Amino acid sequence: MKVFLTRHARAKKRSRWEGPDRMRSLTKAGRRQAQALLTLLEEARLDRLVSSPYLRCRETVAPLANARGLPLEVDERLAEGEDPTKVLELLRALGPAPALLCSHGDVIPLLLCELEELGMRLADELRCEKGSVWVLEGSGATPSVARYLPAPARERPTPARETRLPPLDADEEEVRIAVLDLGSTSFHLLVVETTPEGELQTVERQRIMLRLGSVIGTEEGIPQAVMERAVEAARQLRRSAVKARAERLLPVGTAALRDAENGRTLARQLGEALDAPVRVLSGEEEARLMFAAFRQRVGLRGRRALGVDLGGGSVELAVGDESDVAWETTLPLGVVRLHGEIVKTDPMAWEEVRAVRDRVREALSPHRDAIARLGPARCIVSGGTVGALARRILARRELPADAPVNQLFVPADELRQLAAELVRSRHEDRLRMPSISVRRADLLPTGALVLSTLADDLGMEGYTVSDWGLREGVILEHLGHAIARRDG
Repeated sequence: MKVFLTRHARAKKRSRWEGPDRMRSLTKAGRRQAQALLTLLEEARLDRLVSSPYLRCRETVAPLANARGLPLEVDERLAEGEDPTKVLELLRALGPAPALLCSHGDVIPLLLCELEELGMRLADELRCEKGSVWVLEGSGATPSVARYLPAPARERPTPARETRLPPLDADEEEVRIAVLDLGSTSFHLLVVETTPEGELQTVERQRIMLRLGSVIGTEEGIPQAVMERAVEAARQLRRSAVKARAERLLPVGTAALRDAENGRTLARQLGEALDAPVRVLSGEEEARLMFAAFRQRVGLRGRRALGVDLGGGSVELAVGDESDVAWETTLPLGVVRLHGEIVKTDPMAWEEVRAVRDRVREALSPHRDAIARLGPARCIVSGGTVGALARRILARRELPADAPVNQLFVPADELRQLAAELVRSRHEDRLRMPSISVRRADLLPTGALVLSTLADDLGMEGYTVSDWGLREGVILEHLGHAIARRDG
């Protein structure tokens, strides 16, 4: 047997569709995906085409039916929400003739799991994006292997344009956006599938450690060799964004590009390498973008909150509620920056611990009264070092390493204990601790000191961790502008 199990192409947003869900149709992008299936399955023999009765499935298969001159059969067993065992019955009834079945994202993964239990091997990781195809093959009534064909790109790039990003269609309801965060610790690529309502589904994530923040404030600025590595890293991440079929690339620079002597020069070079201008954010912009992500991901429950984004070159603070940011600032307290300027021994000497704490208190002092007057009821925190510390907290609590960190609450007392543990440890000891990676092992004592000192100085009970931050904030801002353009 050979069966091509297809998920329907991109359909109009469910929350914005006023008619019966069964009649929800494809978007422009979905219709292009349906046409692209002709190329994806160009060499495939097909004797039957069977679809869910839902219009989005029938529209996905219609171009194939027209091109091949095959009737389009409709079968309720492929409908959304159906029991996957019914699809299994359909598979067994197909016989040896090759067929294509079009169904839904809640049916196909469950069917594949059922088949796995029956001995079928998944040759690829289990996933099921819209417009994708699973090819099921075997010699009996039950397939023995399944391999994945990703959804076809909206455009088949020619060799001369294989590194170009396709233009964004302003009418699309779902788009794929790549944010390239050119940060002070690392360059971080995030590619997400988005909708105008702010839903984000991660497609690709990559990070290259550069630690530009370690040279902020030095007279020499960023060394030429480091600038060359940064430009090459940007090119590499751009290629990954193209491979992930991103339609819009949003590069943003933070403290290192903002504050280093030659940061703006590097930003121009990066923009040339990316074929997209780099937006160097002010600290205040960083704070507001970070807070927008917190508002969407964590929720403020009708109360005012203090948001903290601990980066490599700076710390952004913002106080706001569900509708507005009342105050924001940026402080030169990034983990890579302080580590490079202060920490010279391993484990940290007492003088170094005191110097980090004093630097935090000194930078925070002019803002302490303003934060107190605004009276935030809770504190939300994000950042790469924050995520690493949160995973160490999970290990200390003997929780699974893959437990979610989003909305994890870390009491100030527990953070102090973690800071003390990390400060007393050597680098080699930290590498043996569960959930600590080599990438940030040297930075974690400094990061824990910064956070615990902030909590102590502001009298906070602890932190709520957010796994969204600046990058997601940039995407949400972009979607907001897109909606304004469309509605305007």
